Amino acid sequence: MVQFDGDFKQRMKERMEKFSKFDKKGDVFSNVSVTVSKGNNLFSRASPGNQEFSWVSDENGPSPLAYFVSSLAMCQMIHYGEHAGSKDLVIDHLTIGVEGKFSVSRPRSFSEIVYFVDIRSPENVEKIRELASVSASDCYVTNTLSKACEVKGLLTVNGNEMERISLD
Repeated sequence: MVQFDGDFKQRMKERMEKFSKFDKKGDVFSNVSVTVSKGNNLFSRASPGNQEFSWVSDENGPSPLAYFVSSLAMCQMIHYGEHAGSKDLVIDHLTIGVEGKFSVSRPRSFSEIVYFVDIRSPENVEKIRELASVSASDCYVTNTLSKACEVKGLLTVNGNEMERISLD
């Protein structure tokens, strides 16, 4: 079971109120920065801003493309947590699988990204549909990628395939 403790729920309610104010104001921007240092062979290390952690990419781990497509799922997971936590929704299980189709010849780019959301929850199916839609539409990565290639989200709730997730 996915758990949201009381402190988290309160923080998410406050966070959602803050974002609601940003939405009403419009054109509010922020920044993100990452520095990547090259090591030997295929080794590279990424460090975000002034934070004290890093991650690596090399021939022994995930490829940069795996990191790239996983960013869609990781970003959406943040928004699922925000919305489910702030609305006291019960989530027993949540996974997002992502598949990307890309050209290996020039120009190298993705032509399609499909993500598969699998949720198990005792909540009303309509609440879960709304959760999936708002989590996708709040996702910076999903919105940015959908400007570059076709992005499709497919929702399964309690083992029942639903429909495509809309970006409202």
